[in-house]
Amino acid sequence: NVLRPGKMSLVTGSSHVMSGQSPDPVSGPGFFGGYTDGVVPGQYTVEISLVSSGSVLAWFKNNFCPDITLAAEQTGLNAYDIMNSRSADIPIGCDGLIINEYFQGNRTPYSDSKARGVMSGLSLAHSREHMYCAIQEAVCYGVEANLRMLRNAGFAVEEFVGCGGAMKSRAWAQMHADVTGVPITLPEVGDAVTLGSCILAAAGAGLYPSVQDAADAMVHEREHIEPDMEKHDRYAFYADQYCEQYPLMQDLIHRTVDHVDSEREAAQ
Repeated sequence: NVLRPGKMSLVTGSSHVMSGQSPDPVSGPGFFGGYTDGVVPGQYTVEISLVSSGSVLAWFKNNFCPDITLAAEQTGLNAYDIMNSRSADIPIGCDGLIINEYFQGNRTPYSDSKARGVMSGLSLAHSREHMYCAIQEAVCYGVEANLRMLRNAGFAVEEFVGCGGAMKSRAWAQMHADVTGVPITLPEVGDAVTLGSCILAAAGAGLYPSVQDAADAMVHEREHIEPDMEKHDRYAFYADQYCEQYPLMQDLIHRTVDHVDSEREAAQ
């Protein structure tokens, strides 16, 4: 039940959207909120989000993995499952390859529409599987970067309740837990919009005394994923590098984006 303090939704798909509730006012840089009575009366809602997450993985598959797409069509398998299997042996940190997922800008923690993706540490020793895994890691590092902003503001996330595309991959869901050090609960009903609508309707019809009580009664756990803290410690170095990478390159990226935009305008 993500309406309880300490819990946070982890809604994954083309982008990641995460929100949680706090009984106390929360404010600070790098996140949205807290919004008074935004979801639950008397509580404060905070939100963090990655503009591009699953969309970056789809971009990579569509542009660099035509053979995987063809194999999936011929066998009936999921293309991402094939790539997950082929990249399963890539070590933590992808042998020094670090990507950020700002392919369409950054929503939090920078609120930067001119942010762009960065790939560092690429060498001739890296493979397509390294790049695929590095994108998955980048998304998880993006979640961790946002959690650090929340922690600095005094909002501690004790558990995620996850749903959506990334949570359909057991390995990627585990990576989210390992990188952040936060457990993830996967509910039996994975369609958050439909379930949420039913919860609100049940509370509104008076079947339960509150939205929180309706959620407690109607949300059931399918699987609980605990982080591997040994892996969490190993991921920490690469998460730090990820967090430091974009601020160091922000001015350069902005200048390039501005230059490209001006050239496009001149060509019109």
